[in-house]
Amino acid sequence: MPFVSRLARAGTQGIKDEDAVSRIVMVNKLSLAFGGIILIIAPVLLYFLKGRPTIMIAITAEFLINCSVIYLNHRRHYNAASLILYFLQCIAIVYFGFLLGKLLQLQFTIVFLLSIIFLIFKEDFLRKLAFFSALLVLGCLEASYYFNDAEPLIPISYNTAYVIHLMVVLAVLFIIVVVSKPYVKSNDINAALKRANDFKRVFVYQVIHEMRTPLNAIFGVAQLMKKEVRQDPRLKTVEPLTDQLLSATHNARNIINNVLDMAQIESGQTEIIHENAFHVEPFFANIIEMNKVVARSRNIQLRLVLEQMPEVIIADPLKLIQVTTNLLANAIKYGDKNSAITLAAIGGKANWRLQVSNVGPHIPPEKRAIIFDPFVTDKNKYTEGTGLGLYIVKNKVEAMGGTITVDSSPGLPTVFTAVLPLCVGHEEDLAAEEAIPEITDLGEVHVMIAEDNELNAMLLSRLLDQMGCQVTVAHNGLELLELVKKTIPDAIILDYHMEIMDGEETLLHLKDNALLKDIPVIVATGDAFIESREALLAAGADAFIEKPVDHRALLQLLQKQLHRSNEELQE
Repeated sequence: MPFVSRLARAGTQGIKDEDAVSRIVMVNKLSLAFGGIILIIAPVLLYFLKGRPTIMIAITAEFLINCSVIYLNHRRHYNAASLILYFLQCIAIVYFGFLLGKLLQLQFTIVFLLSIIFLIFKEDFLRKLAFFSALLVLGCLEASYYFNDAEPLIPISYNTAYVIHLMVVLAVLFIIVVVSKPYVKSNDINAALKRANDFKRVFVYQVIHEMRTPLNAIFGVAQLMKKEVRQDPRLKTVEPLTDQLLSATHNARNIINNVLDMAQIESGQTEIIHENAFHVEPFFANIIEMNKVVARSRNIQLRLVLEQMPEVIIADPLKLIQVTTNLLANAIKYGDKNSAITLAAIGGKANWRLQVSNVGPHIPPEKRAIIFDPFVTDKNKYTEGTGLGLYIVKNKVEAMGGTITVDSSPGLPTVFTAVLPLCVGHEEDLAAEEAIPEITDLGEVHVMIAEDNELNAMLLSRLLDQMGCQVTVAHNGLELLELVKKTIPDAIILDYHMEIMDGEETLLHLKDNALLKDIPVIVATGDAFIESREALLAAGADAFIEKPVDHRALLQLLQKQLHRSNEELQE
């Protein structure tokens, strides 16, 4: 019925808080239900009680006061409406309990009063007030039944009392149905949403895994082309094209990582902090170097400024890389062409500031207020993105115990500032990996690759060949196991998803063999599932490298694993 539906939603216009809307609607529905019950029960009461004025006046007053609840909600006096609705029922129970005596046994209605407290009141004070009022009503009824053994104020027969009692029970049951129906329905919807969200999570992870395979090939080709251009001056004219290709794959990789981070946040997984000591200057200089290709595509210069920073700090390096990379990507995307972007790390007593500033369009106050919300972007024909980068940055910064703000004024640079706790480190705190000497000659190193994608296998073997490695390629885990029986390599690079025998099963066979268990195994994977990585670690993986594979990161990882393996042999 459209009219009843409009009454139920009275006072909800313009309210965006869904919780507040549901409370208002619940109060209106209870008011309508009570009004309908009064109209049904009133004639019966008046018939059996012969139209007594004490009953007629009470029922009329209750009906009129009950009708005022919807009017008060319509006038946006929400607390007044809820209080009148609740205390009207309290007064009615006490009044009719005293009037008609213990034949009605109205104590059970207190359960109903208690059940609606949390549905119509949000403030703790009002909930406590309603709770103690319900207990007071129960106390009054019990006291009346205990001390008053005489006839009730209005004498009624047992049969009349039973009929009235039955009608009250049916009325309460009806009210309970009205109250519980939307919450049962909401629970069903939440279960369906949870299933849909699980399907979405699996879909996102699987699609990203499928995207990473061709992206890995594109990124590999671009990196090899860049090396060829540097070595052959005749290919100098191709360099701008290779830079554009590297820039595009870099952006695509950032988008994929941001989508994965968003899926992780939505699934409720908490951020885990892994703190390590590291040198400040080479850490940020490396990030600047990684982003220079993208900046060069818009003729933007990247500058690094360090002020009063200790040489070594202790923090989560992976999260810092994600925060800095996203801030730089955002600054490059919206910065003016032929301008400069400054990445600054500024020390303090208890905190330090990470600042990224660029010269670009002014960000108005209304945009700054929501800029760290998900899917907020200023997309146009010159810029592309998901609007997740700054949202991810905010989550990472807050996980590290910091805060982030943005300052933008017309004619001045736009500055994003992350304030983070400063934990000064010392040389002795540095992880052993930082002290690993660089292996410049890989001519004696034999690396086996297990990769079922022929293009990826070719690109990876060509890269290792350029490093001076001796390379053997297997197309699945079973083929790899046959090869290592003949020749034991210095290291293995293993793809996770392969036909015939996948990476996890291959790892289990390798680590179960006394002759093969000490071979360093690097797993190259585009799999986004944390469960998959945990399974590979349990199977014995020594390290991971994420697809698309960055050649410099692979070289560093290979050096680290070979160095560790040599140390173990010397021991």
